[in-house]
Amino acid sequence: MTNVLFFFVVIISIIVIIVLAYFFSKQQRMLRELKKSKAESISKIQSGDYVKLKGNALKVIEPLVAPISGRECIFYQVLIEKKGSKNSWHKVVDATETQDFFLGQQGEMVMVKMDIPRSETQIYLEKDNVQNSSTFAEPSQRMLDYLEKNGASHKNILGFNRRMRYKEGIIAIDEKIVIKGIAQWKSLKQPIEGYSFSKILSLTGTKDQKLIITDLKKALKID
Repeated sequence: MTNVLFFFVVIISIIVIIVLAYFFSKQQRMLRELKKSKAESISKIQSGDYVKLKGNALKVIEPLVAPISGRECIFYQVLIEKKGSKNSWHKVVDATETQDFFLGQQGEMVMVKMDIPRSETQIYLEKDNVQNSSTFAEPSQRMLDYLEKNGASHKNILGFNRRMRYKEGIIAIDEKIVIKGIAQWKSLKQPIEGYSFSKILSLTGTKDQKLIITDLKKALKID
């Protein structure tokens, strides 16, 4: 009876840990924050509002090139991991690169400024490009170049290929995304090429009201 009770307690404890880990995960915390607000139209927003918007990501300058897939984008995240003992995975590279961009919504524009501390942002991208290498599967040349750039190697101490996985998420040009941030209307001292605006809405964040950016499908379905 004691053994059965102990087993039952262990199972319940494991379930509770899994549920809590899921509830407090980065993705779930972000989704809960997005559910607090309805998606707004740009023209209805006032300075100082903490608002949610949906629209298409548009470039301001020449786009970035994602290192694993070679896709043009305005934002990318790369996570490279190597297989360790006991089925564990260890980070080799965890990198993010971005640039300022526009959010387009029914002919109107929002400037999203990315020159803020990471502590003031909450970003979650779909890792839609996942590749692997192993003893008998060589990494691509792009992967090798990126590993070398980051001072990492795909070889173990015996000279064999490590088992590694490469995950990449991007915000592509014209991709539909959701953002939430603190609004500020700004007058334009100089016109933006291709646009006829005298002022533009800018979004930023703080530690308490973070700038949220995501292309997660669940987030796009939230009104």
